[in-house]
Amino acid sequence: MIKESSTKSLNDGWQANEAYIRRICAYKLSSHPDEIDDAVQEIALAYYEAIRKGTDIKDAKKWLTVVASNIINETYKRIMAEEKRVISIEEDAAQRLIAREEPEELTEETLLRCKEDFAATLSEDELLLFHLRFEKRMRIKAIARKMGISEGNVRQRIFRLKRRAKKYVAEWNEKNV
Repeated sequence: MIKESSTKSLNDGWQANEAYIRRICAYKLSSHPDEIDDAVQEIALAYYEAIRKGTDIKDAKKWLTVVASNIINETYKRIMAEEKRVISIEEDAAQRLIAREEPEELTEETLLRCKEDFAATLSEDELLLFHLRFEKRMRIKAIARKMGISEGNVRQRIFRLKRRAKKYVAEWNEKNV
């Protein structure tokens, strides 16, 4: 059973820091807004559980920040694992499709035409990224500096660009070969 002083401590510590914790979660999980409330709830439950067990929390904000960081990292890892599993299934299906319908011969001219057609579908930023990474073979760090975005954002955009290119090439092969 929770003592009255513990309940007061729980309410005071959580209410004073809930908005702060929510901002951290919103910032760190901005690309996954559906996960923000779940993360905040997990943090609140961890705080409640610590108070219930009688953990001596001297600085609630500091304690909650550490717990938030751990929970956000776990959430992010789980999300990435789920996305990787989905991509792996998609890549596997694409590989099977390609293996089943192997084109007779891809010439330089055919590949160039496919590349030009794909490039025409890209935005200006995507085209720059495509050029820097796949034609100039620049490192991610250099691309991030050149484009003025974070390395993580560059990785994410490259990943999406590769996935889109694979899909485009498969569709292009069906139409043109």
